[in-house]
Amino acid sequence: MTAEEYVHRVNFWLTDLPWGTKKALLSELRGHLAELPADTDLDTLGTPEQYAKDLRAAAGLERRRGVVAFLRARRPRNLVATVVLLAALGLGIGAIAWVDSYQPLVWGNGGMDPANVVFPRGGGEYAVAHKGRPFQFGFTVRNDGRFTVRILGVPELRGYPFRAQLWASGPTIRGGMPLPERRFKPIDLKPGWTLVLYLVGRYACTYQAPAGSSTTLAELPVRYSFLWITATTWIDLHEQLAILLPKNVGCPPNLHPPPSTP
Repeated sequence: MTAEEYVHRVNFWLTDLPWGTKKALLSELRGHLAELPADTDLDTLGTPEQYAKDLRAAAGLERRRGVVAFLRARRPRNLVATVVLLAALGLGIGAIAWVDSYQPLVWGNGGMDPANVVFPRGGGEYAVAHKGRPFQFGFTVRNDGRFTVRILGVPELRGYPFRAQLWASGPTIRGGMPLPERRFKPIDLKPGWTLVLYLVGRYACTYQAPAGSSTTLAELPVRYSFLWITATTWIDLHEQLAILLPKNVGCPPNLHPPPSTP
């Protein structure tokens, strides 16, 4: 066994001591070993475990246990590095969780109903879906957060008696409902800005439904991305629009029934 191996094994039996105390004891041991003749058999010093016990007894040091003892036994710079690393890891995990849950999109306080909408005396509003006639419905989306998000569009809509393409106007900070300007393309929406989206198309049978039945347009999905996440949120339109099939015209039974609303 070499002198350095002997010191290393003694160190093992002193690992519970404060780092500074252990360093001083091992330094004394190295000095003592350096003074011995080169051909000295280290077994004459006793086993490393016994030597460590003798060092403890001479210095009046008892074995330490517990979290405090464990922390005090660590080298200060290593302890600081560990704390910094754990703090950075915690911040990183928190940041990832925050990004994954970030959803700043809300209704932009504006909308435009189809041209044939009716407001009955009993309240509410509805439009009759006459097959082939133009359909246009507008709604607004505002970025109510502190960071820019990218609007990717509206996922495919099912369960409504119309076929439509997505158009857009804006973005703007002035509000209002400007008419559709262009076919929609993904766009960055800055904090506080509002984007006007339009569903432009025609009434059509897209699912099996009896004459006189209705569907309600109360919220619409909007796809967006922020940093590394891509997600879909549902924008509450605040006012529900009922779309009715004519009392004498239904949609044929060879179509699929409308899917359930999420």
